[in-house]
Amino acid sequence: MNTQARPFSFGLSLISRLCAIVNDSSPSSVDYVLADYLLQHYNNLDSLNIYEFSETCSVPRSSIHRFCKKLSYENFRDLKCSSHRDQKAYTYFTSLSEKQDFRTYLSLQITAMMDDMNAILSDSLLLELAMKIHDASSVYLLSSYSSISALKDFQRPMILCQKQIHVVSSPQDSIQLKQASPKDLILVVSAMGRYAENINPVLTAIKGEKILVTASHQNKIHATYDQIILISSMDCHDRKTAYAKYGISYFFDMLYSFYYRRFGIPHP
Repeated sequence: MNTQARPFSFGLSLISRLCAIVNDSSPSSVDYVLADYLLQHYNNLDSLNIYEFSETCSVPRSSIHRFCKKLSYENFRDLKCSSHRDQKAYTYFTSLSEKQDFRTYLSLQITAMMDDMNAILSDSLLLELAMKIHDASSVYLLSSYSSISALKDFQRPMILCQKQIHVVSSPQDSIQLKQASPKDLILVVSAMGRYAENINPVLTAIKGEKILVTASHQNKIHATYDQIILISSMDCHDRKTAYAKYGISYFFDMLYSFYYRRFGIPHP
C-alpha cells in the first residue's frame, strides 16, 4: 500500500491506518513519524493537542492537517474522535484478555461460535456459493483491513483450483472493480456491518451479483445486496465478537473445502 499516494480504504479503523503506515512507509517519512508517535501515545490522545504534536515531531501544523486529510479525517480533532470508536470496537479483545481463565473462556466462545455457524450455514448454501464463484467471470472479495488476511488465505489456494480471485482492499480506487460486469461476483465481508455501511455509496454504482457475508442482522445494510449470508444466529452489528476474528477464517476454510471437493479434484 502506498500510504503517501492516496487516502485510506473505507472501513479502516484509526489503529489499522496508523499500523499500515508504520508497516509500509520509510521511517524517515513524515507520515511514519506522525503515525508512530500517535501509536505510542494512543491511550492519551484526548490530552494531546496539535501544537504539542507539531512541536514534538518537529513538523509544521500544515503537515499534520495534510496527514489527517490523507487518512480521510477532516482535522486533528476528527482523528482523535475516531480513537473513541476504535476503543469501543476493541472492547471485546481487552475484556477477553483480562480474564484469568482466558484459555477456557476463549475456547468455549470459539466452540460455541463454530457450533452456531455449522447450524446456520448449510451444506447446500456453501455449495451454492462455491458454484457461483466457479461460474462467475470474475470474483471480487472486499473486506476491511482487519479481515483482509483471511481473504488472501482463501485467494492463494484457489489458484490451485484454477480460479483467480481478486481481493480488493480499496474499492474506491479499484479500476477492475469499477469495470465489473453483470456476470461478475462481488463478495463483501463485513462481520460487524460497519464496513458494509461505509462502502455502500461505492458499491451501488458497481455491476455484478453482490453477496454480503456478515454477522449483522440490520436490514439497513442488507438492501444493496442480492443475497445475505449470515454467519451468526445473533445480531453482532457494530460489535467485535469471536465471529469477526475467527468466524471469517472458519467461513472461508469451509467454503474452500466445498469448492475444492466440487471443482478442485481432477476427475478422469
